[in-house]
Amino acid sequence: MKKRDFIKYGGLAAGAIITGCSSSAAKESMIIRSGKKGGSSTLKLSFRPYELQLKHVFTVASNSRTTTPVILTEVEYDGVIGYGEASMPPYLGESHASVTAFLSKVSLEQFSDPFLTEDILAYIDGIMPGNYAAKASVDIALHDLTGKLIGEPWYRIWGLNPEKTPSTSFTIGIDTAEVVK
Repeated sequence: MKKRDFIKYGGLAAGAIITGCSSSAAKESMIIRSGKKGGSSTLKLSFRPYELQLKHVFTVASNSRTTTPVILTEVEYDGVIGYGEASMPPYLGESHASVTAFLSKVSLEQFSDPFLTEDILAYIDGIMPGNYAAKASVDIALHDLTGKLIGEPWYRIWGLNPEKTPSTSFTIGIDTAEVVK
């Protein structure tokens, strides 16, 4: 099973369990419970560049920096906004310009159901190769949005205990032991 299938079916199954009905009925029930009409709106994407100021100088073998460029991404549906972020450290080869250029090509207005994540993300992925930070920012915003529409955080939809969830991604820079801590 693909990751997107797991997410889609897992979320709908969790919704069905929460509401005690079929997955499609669960989706409608949860949208209605959250006070959102659903189905009559379209998705809207917006984004803006931001320079993240780091608390400490971050050093790896190739460079040092005090900032990281990011793009803050919003996907809106029926007055509800999901947030995502494209982080672009220099060693990944993406920039404000490249992410902005990619996101400018995205037209989410063609979609009227934010729960069709597989279709939406396939469309995003098909725009052009690469651009992983930009694509991830829309993916994150879309999942934030659908979680808000359902009225549950994704850790709960997936049945995870946040206290037992390990850190999955971090980079340790070159610095003193005190700063790296």
